Amino acid sequence: MSNIYTVNKDDMILALAALILPPLPVILRRGVSSKDFWINLLLCLLFGFPGILHAVYVIYQTSSERSDYALVDENSALEAQEISGETPEPSKSAQPEIPPAYNEVAPNGRDAQAVTDNKIQH
Repeated sequence: MSNIYTVNKDDMILALAALILPPLPVILRRGVSSKDFWINLLLCLLFGFPGILHAVYVIYQTSSERSDYALVDENSALEAQEISGETPEPSKSAQPEIPPAYNEVAPNGRDAQAVTDNKIQH
């Protein structure tokens, strides 16, 4: 088996450093002025443990082992994309079904009232 893992020794050392001080690996990989650093700093200060998870995520995403991977299609991002063309509108001729009135369905009689209590069950 060739190289099946997508992390290396440097990534593992940074992950261990993330357990002690989570913003440190993010600074080393992304820099101080990056959005990831500020997100990680806020997560660490406000919640603690999610900062560690975010740091490990940043380490994994910026791993040198993952540089071999590329997007299949540039338009395949997980964001909503505009659909060219018109969307079909629902037909306005379809009327909603109106349920029958209670007096039309409930039987009149003493036996029916004793058993069903004049309630319609679906």
